[in-house]
Amino acid sequence: MEIRKLVFRLFLLLIAGGLSLTSCKKESSSTPDNSLTHQQILQSQNADAQNAIAEKTEEDIDAKLDELQNNNYSTAGLRSYLTTLTDTVVITVDHPDTTTFPKVVTLTYYSYKDSSAFENIVKNGKITITITSANPTHRKLVSRLLSFTNFSVTTDSTTFTLNGTRFVSRQKVSVKNTGLQWLRISVTDNITSAMKFAVVTNGQTDTLKYTRNVNRVRTAITHFRNVIYKPADLFHFFYRHIASSDTITYTGTVTGINEKGDTYTNTITSPLIVTDYRGSLVISSGAKTDIIGTNSFDITFKADPLHKHLTLVTVTNNQTGKTKSFDRRFGLMFRRWW
Repeated sequence: MEIRKLVFRLFLLLIAGGLSLTSCKKESSSTPDNSLTHQQILQSQNADAQNAIAEKTEEDIDAKLDELQNNNYSTAGLRSYLTTLTDTVVITVDHPDTTTFPKVVTLTYYSYKDSSAFENIVKNGKITITITSANPTHRKLVSRLLSFTNFSVTTDSTTFTLNGTRFVSRQKVSVKNTGLQWLRISVTDNITSAMKFAVVTNGQTDTLKYTRNVNRVRTAITHFRNVIYKPADLFHFFYRHIASSDTITYTGTVTGINEKGDTYTNTITSPLIVTDYRGSLVISSGAKTDIIGTNSFDITFKADPLHKHLTLVTVTNNQTGKTKSFDRRFGLMFRRWW
């Protein structure tokens, strides 16, 4: 069984980045490799590619839900998704208002085309989202339970089928205004999920499968500056987003079974802090430990002082102490809904 180029293409597609995931044959997890080999590096990279698929799926759905929430959960004023039952997504809401919770939103995709710079993407199937509100007076303090049943994402050569749930629970939203000159919004989410992925490649008889169980906390901080601040004029404010000051912090654990049939555990041991450098995402600091089958790796991240738009990644084989360092580029901004 081979990963072949499908992970490579989706990795480029979803993260627009850097690491080369070439062919990788399935091997028995009972025979450990006692050096830091290309195979072991690929195992860690494949886990990151799986994370990217899950994150990108959430981002695409959030884009629809953001628009719906801004429209007071009414589908009447949305951009036209309902022209025909071809190349479209139909959105329904059981309670199209701002006060009734829980509410159920259904997104039904009919050969919906979501193209990219690399290849066409077509989505089919239904996603059900149950939205709850811990505090009805706080419109932004809501949680979303996403349920997938045989939902498919198809590229030019590969189909991913998703089953399971993903729960994003908004724990905190705070706004800090510093003398009306600066504005900072902080959002904290608990993310848990239990997902199963099946991967079918055109022309191949085998199916790759993997599972992904998430227990993470994500904190996003966004900064704005009042560019025409006048202390004597309290009625005119013009805030501009300062992306270079933003951070997204991740803590927690991901577990599951990868496409090779090996169990894996991905634990963040030092918070991963994601920053922006002139439009490029950089993991400016953080560390995690990956246990994949019988192999264990410590992975550290930091900004590359010589190439500030890149992340310097160092992988250490805990069995041998051997290390491998390389630069990694992220080109996709994570969405933060509030």
